[in-house]
Amino acid sequence: MEFNYDQIKEKLKGYDLQTKIQLIALSQCLYDRKNLDHQQDQELDQMEGDYKKRVEPLIEASNQIISGERLVKEEEIEDLKEYLNAQEQPILDNQEPIENYWSKVLLNSKTLKNEVIGDRDEPLLKAIKNIRGFENKEQHKLGLIFQFKANDYFPEEELKVEFLLDDKQGEPLKVESTKINWKEGKNISVKIVKKKNKQKKKVKEVEQKTLFQLFKNLDVKDWEKLEEDKKEEQQQKMDMCYDICRLIYDEILPYSLEYYLDVHVEDDDYEGEDMDDDDEDDDEELTKEEAIKRMKERRGFKK
Repeated sequence: MEFNYDQIKEKLKGYDLQTKIQLIALSQCLYDRKNLDHQQDQELDQMEGDYKKRVEPLIEASNQIISGERLVKEEEIEDLKEYLNAQEQPILDNQEPIENYWSKVLLNSKTLKNEVIGDRDEPLLKAIKNIRGFENKEQHKLGLIFQFKANDYFPEEELKVEFLLDDKQGEPLKVESTKINWKEGKNISVKIVKKKNKQKKKVKEVEQKTLFQLFKNLDVKDWEKLEEDKKEEQQQKMDMCYDICRLIYDEILPYSLEYYLDVHVEDDDYEGEDMDDDDEDDDEELTKEEAIKRMKERRGFKK
């Protein structure tokens, strides 16, 4: 606990006796308040640690059930009869993954569906076997691990994204991701645009709207010598990736069943809102980063 006793004592010397007595009493109140704040921080840290220990088995059980790694246990379905009709009989020896679980979860997030997931994402989303999140507050790290079954898009069985955060503000400083080795003609993250001019043809890669823009490698240290507009562009990309990661880690993973069943309640102000419906922007073509930024401004999206 930080309490500037010596500084306060020095400052009090310049006051008259009556005011000094009152300020001394206030300083004791301040000391007691800061002591309580310190105790509360310790209690919250303890509560968070206890919560993580208790929730980890539930996370593991959920992942195993989703991926079909183990059978359902009888104690997990004690009220099963409430969900069955007269013709249905319980089968407990099925050990198959829940088909298209994670693709349905992600697509049922209105935020991801409207702002992040692209038209060509769905076949690849169906290849997701599992999504796991991790956080290390001591090392100021946060990340996600996506596991995939064999697919026509890339050979990687696992894609990882990890953020290094500022230890004071919690802002992202660096993101490291698995490099995706896209198979020929299967890169859904970019579109090849050919432009003609008088001299020659130019070929340019344009980033496309897709969840797989999440897997970037960015570091604020690399931007120090960039011009302000370029620096802002890189910062927007970093913020976009971090907000997607934070949303999946904080909201979608813990409550994935609600998303799968499409019963999760999202922000009423955002539900059904389409950025293209904004009268001021009818003719404006937004980049993905600009769209994410606008979404955050409208929703007050918090990190």
